[in-house]
Amino acid sequence: MLENDLIKQEIKGTVLNPLPVALVGTKIKGKPNFLVIGYISPFNFGRHIFFSMYKKRFSRKGIYENKTFSVNIPSVDLLAETNICGTKSGRKFDKSSVFEVFYGELKTAPMIQRCRLNMECEVVEILDYDQNEGIIGKVIKSYANPDCLTHNKLDLRKVDPILWATGGDFNYYTLGKRLIVPES
Repeated sequence: MLENDLIKQEIKGTVLNPLPVALVGTKIKGKPNFLVIGYISPFNFGRHIFFSMYKKRFSRKGIYENKTFSVNIPSVDLLAETNICGTKSGRKFDKSSVFEVFYGELKTAPMIQRCRLNMECEVVEILDYDQNEGIIGKVIKSYANPDCLTHNKLDLRKVDPILWATGGDFNYYTLGKRLIVPES
């Protein structure tokens, strides 16, 4: 095939998706608050987390106030509650009553009991991107429900995360089938 025979069309927006929906938890004036984040990424072999958010977000106060946050991965059965956190601002709606929370080592990073996967993080750097900020957190501890493990390893099929196509049709999806079964 010659290079001129390759037909491609340029597309706009994010092409690396779908991504898991994350509920980022902060504590603001002593109360838990949760923000939906569609672009979140582990790096440094999972020891750190990166996400960006608009500077206008209410959760920003909790990140600056405590220098901590949590990452909670909701499953499909929490779609309605996740939608509340994604459509209502903590300035006008008290999200502390949406979920039962627990705390780990960091006492200012509220984690959602019903989410099957949780991480508590310390802020290590905040990057300025004009209207947005990039938040880099060090993962202090990660937690999973025992029923989400297979042979003591996390099984994402059992987590049943909500996936969001952050580009393209901007819809929610579920995790598909496993393609290769690793040898035990």
